[in-house]
Amino acid sequence: MNEIKDNKKYYPALDGLRGVAITFVVLYHNFNFTDRFFFGWLGVDLFFVLSGFLITTILLDSLNNPHYFRNFYARRSLRIFPLYYLVLLIFFVVFPLLQLFPKRMEYFINHQLWFWFYLQNWLFSFRNPPPGSNMLVHFWSLAVEEQFYLIWPLVIFLLRKTKVLLVFMILFLILVVTIRGIIYSYHIQNFNYPALYTFTRVDGICIGAIVAILRKINAHYLKRNIGFIVIILASLNFLFYFLNEPYGVLPYLALCGYTTFAILIGFLVNEIAGNTENKILKQILEIQPLLFLGKISYGLYVFHWPIYALMAEPLFRALKQSLKISDLLCLTFAAIITTLLSIVVSVISYYTFETRFLKLKARFI
Repeated sequence: MNEIKDNKKYYPALDGLRGVAITFVVLYHNFNFTDRFFFGWLGVDLFFVLSGFLITTILLDSLNNPHYFRNFYARRSLRIFPLYYLVLLIFFVVFPLLQLFPKRMEYFINHQLWFWFYLQNWLFSFRNPPPGSNMLVHFWSLAVEEQFYLIWPLVIFLLRKTKVLLVFMILFLILVVTIRGIIYSYHIQNFNYPALYTFTRVDGICIGAIVAILRKINAHYLKRNIGFIVIILASLNFLFYFLNEPYGVLPYLALCGYTTFAILIGFLVNEIAGNTENKILKQILEIQPLLFLGKISYGLYVFHWPIYALMAEPLFRALKQSLKISDLLCLTFAAIITTLLSIVVSVISYYTFETRFLKLKARFI
């Protein structure tokens, strides 16, 4: 969920796509009282594909740099750590000192070590927070990305050859899907399969990395073979459907859906990175509101859900009591107010706090 720019290769439309991603996520979370934005979960996959693509592109381009590891980890740390750990300090130090929301924070405080080391996705996979304690659950995706950032630069450095990296990443993706299927086949009683599948999914990052590697091998490969790949995807989805039809119990997203959607997003990213001739797509993704949301997307991702989780219910009660309108309208107004407040907080965060560290990235190029 973080802004990634490389001085050599900067794609403005990808900032717009990041703006689309954060819009999806906010709609999915803050307007969860309606099913109109059910597609919003795709926002996380958009972020994952973008991260996989941009990070891999940067790493491949800087592979021969004598400060390869230093520059990468310094720049990533300057972008990610300041805001992340500031928020942890607020929730795990300031809140307890002020005795704010003790019951809602109890689960997170008791398990805070997982957060300090970016391992919370594994915590959530096996031990979900109790009802009403969900204000930091969305941090699972930050952990998935950070684990990727930690390992992937070393893999690229050791393997180096793009074709070897391509085979490695494809096999890794197949392994991930296979492990999901194997775990499912055991039908472990009282095991929270949906949580495990959600909080450990890395498909989008793998697909983004594959797109970057393919572009390095042959920039036109995906465009030339898009029809063939789409036919394969459609065939796999139809095969899954017909095999699953008599039983209706196989987890579509875990075994097919996450990967399929990520591949489709990968095609979109590839189209944008290839200086798309589709002027309509380019114009849409480069409109100022989307570029603006893309710029503040990291902060907005971090802040939107805690603000909504803490304020939506009190706002709903206040609106219900004062305006005497329907529950749906009260929920909608509460969601709009908390969303706007999240944007304001994110703008303040970006321009008064995050940019102080972003300027330091210029020292590591």
